[in-house]
Amino acid sequence: MTTSSDHLTVQIPSKPLRRRGGSSRIAATAVLVVLTLMSGAVHGYLDGRWSVNRDLTALGSVLDDLPDEIGEWKLHETQELDPGAAQLLRCYGSVVRVYRNEANGAVVNLAIMFGPRGPIAVHTPEICYSSIGTNQVGEREVERVGGAGEDSLWSVRFAVDPLPDPSLEVWYGWSSGGEWQARENPRFWFTDALYKIQIAGPAGDGVNCPVKDFAASLLPLTHQYLGTE
Repeated sequence: MTTSSDHLTVQIPSKPLRRRGGSSRIAATAVLVVLTLMSGAVHGYLDGRWSVNRDLTALGSVLDDLPDEIGEWKLHETQELDPGAAQLLRCYGSVVRVYRNEANGAVVNLAIMFGPRGPIAVHTPEICYSSIGTNQVGEREVERVGGAGEDSLWSVRFAVDPLPDPSLEVWYGWSSGGEWQARENPRFWFTDALYKIQIAGPAGDGVNCPVKDFAASLLPLTHQYLGTE
């Protein structure tokens, strides 16, 4: 409908205009789709599913060349990564071994895994051991290894139910090919794949600590078996 007064013409719409509201809804939907896609992309990157394709299996197989004798420690048993853990971690390579100290008879378990950053980063002993009847004792601490402390690992102690005192000690950390590091958030490491090391043995008593002794002999040796950063 049109009205006219003093040459001024005004067009009055017969129905309300809804175009602006429709456009707003379309824009909001588009933003939501973009944010969802971005969230999926970030999660896929952090999880290691959309990383650069390389021959990571060959890189992981180098771990098999770790020596059978490391200082006073000799290979006692070779094991395989649990099938469930292997599927969960999606490892490109791994070694699981038991070493025994020839001088004092102490035994430690060693696991080194190489796989996508996401799964390798988030599965820590605090999570794994809590499901097998153990309780963490105290807070985890940073342990430095090497002449200049260039390598660092987390150490955590566990008690076996129902005993209150710790009987198990675990040291662990990650590497992208350089030094081993006790990182707070390794999942946000700027790399597509990570190594993880885990050493478990009897809890130290302040004088003797099998895990510490083994780590001191092992860690400097491992660098030649890790891929470059």
